Amino acid sequence: MSPRLTGVEGPHADATLVTGGAPAAAAEVAAVLVHGRGGTPEGLVRLADEFYRPGATLLAPGAVRSSWFPAGHDAPIADNEPALTSAVDCVAAAVGLAGDIGIAPERVVLVGISQGGCVTSEFLRRRPRLYGGAFVVSASLPGTTAGRDVVAVEGGGDLEGTPVALACSEGDPYVPVERVRATAGAFRRGGAAVDLRIDAGDGHGLSDATATRIGDRLAVLLDD
Repeated sequence: MSPRLTGVEGPHADATLVTGGAPAAAAEVAAVLVHGRGGTPEGLVRLADEFYRPGATLLAPGAVRSSWFPAGHDAPIADNEPALTSAVDCVAAAVGLAGDIGIAPERVVLVGISQGGCVTSEFLRRRPRLYGGAFVVSASLPGTTAGRDVVAVEGGGDLEGTPVALACSEGDPYVPVERVRATAGAFRRGGAAVDLRIDAGDGHGLSDATATRIGDRLAVLLDD
C-alpha cells in the first residue's frame, strides 16, 4: 500500500506517494513527478522509464480521484481553491521527503505534465528557491493571467537560476501557446533560467525530445 503524504491539508490530505527508481540509501538525486488530470502516479513512474538514470529516486504524489483541481487551468484561482493550495502542498511534501533522505532541493528535479504541470508551475511561483530543475510540460501557470509574478509565500527570494524548461506544441488542444509564453516570462522575472520549447503539431503530453532533456538534466546532477 502506498504511504500517505504528511503535512498536507485540504482536499488532498489523503494523497499517497508512489516511489520508484533508486532506493533511498542509493539515491543521489530525486525526481518529483506530478501527473495530469485523469492520470495516476503509477502511470507516471512507468513513463519515467523514458528518462530514468541510475541513482535517481522517483517520488510521485497522487491526486485524490486523479484530479488536482476542479475547474480549468485558466479559471480564476478562487475557483480552484482550496484544491490548488492542497496540490501545491503535496509537491512540497514530496520535496520534503527527498530532504529526509539527504537530497537537498538543489538536487531535486520537478516534472509536471498537463494539469500536473500547472501544479508544478504554481509550486515554483509560491515557493521559489534554487531547485535542481523543473519541467513544465503542456501546461502553464493557472489562473486567468498566466504571467503572474513569482511571490514567495514565506518571505522574499526568487528561483535563483533554477533551470526551468517549458514545452508545448503549437496546436496544443488544451493549452494556448500564449499562456505558455506568459508563464515563461513570469519565471524569467522570478530569477529562473528559462528554456522554452514550442514544437510543431498538436500533441499534448511528454514528447521524446522533452523526455531526453529530463534525462540529460538528471545526468548532469548525478555527475556533479
